[in-house]
Amino acid sequence: MKPDRLPLAALLVAATAAALSCADRGMTGPPGPDATAPARLGAPVLQASATSKKGGGGGGGGGGGGGNGSIASCSTVLVGMIRQTVGPAGGVVALGPARLTIPPGALSAPVTIQAQIPAGYSGNYIQFKPDKIVFQQPASLTISYSNCSLANATQLKVAQVSDVLQIIQYVPSTNNLDAHTVTGQLQHFSNYAVAW
Repeated sequence: MKPDRLPLAALLVAATAAALSCADRGMTGPPGPDATAPARLGAPVLQASATSKKGGGGGGGGGGGGGNGSIASCSTVLVGMIRQTVGPAGGVVALGPARLTIPPGALSAPVTIQAQIPAGYSGNYIQFKPDKIVFQQPASLTISYSNCSLANATQLKVAQVSDVLQIIQYVPSTNNLDAHTVTGQLQHFSNYAVAW
């Protein structure tokens, strides 16, 4: 390890230890609709979950590149799933710390979007489906990082990640330090996380 990366490695170890020390207090949200039925915005099935799967750097690199950063470690987040149909007029899909804004004209036909925050991951991570949907113009994904303890908040971006949180690529992003949010411009559905 290069000497100039030693303080960064120590910081990562401390941040990971702090995130893993958060205990699951068994809190759950109100009962939601059947997971197979379409959910309405504001009525997702949610529960609190301790973070246990570790985010990682590495991974391939197209677009903004990957491999040099890491997924931000964050405290317990809500987990759950929501389905919502959005059409050519655009719309918003919000779940937990994430808000996807699809502008008018980005979709040529109505699409039922599934947004999911799976249990057991460290970091603010969200999955969007269906696969193979490409926006005709970029959609904006805003993710809060107010539940994360970060020494490098100024470097945060939205990253496309694999199912095991390996960074595939960074998407064009803006960071609002006052609001503790980062917004990325998405071309398609995939898995996304707050990363640096």
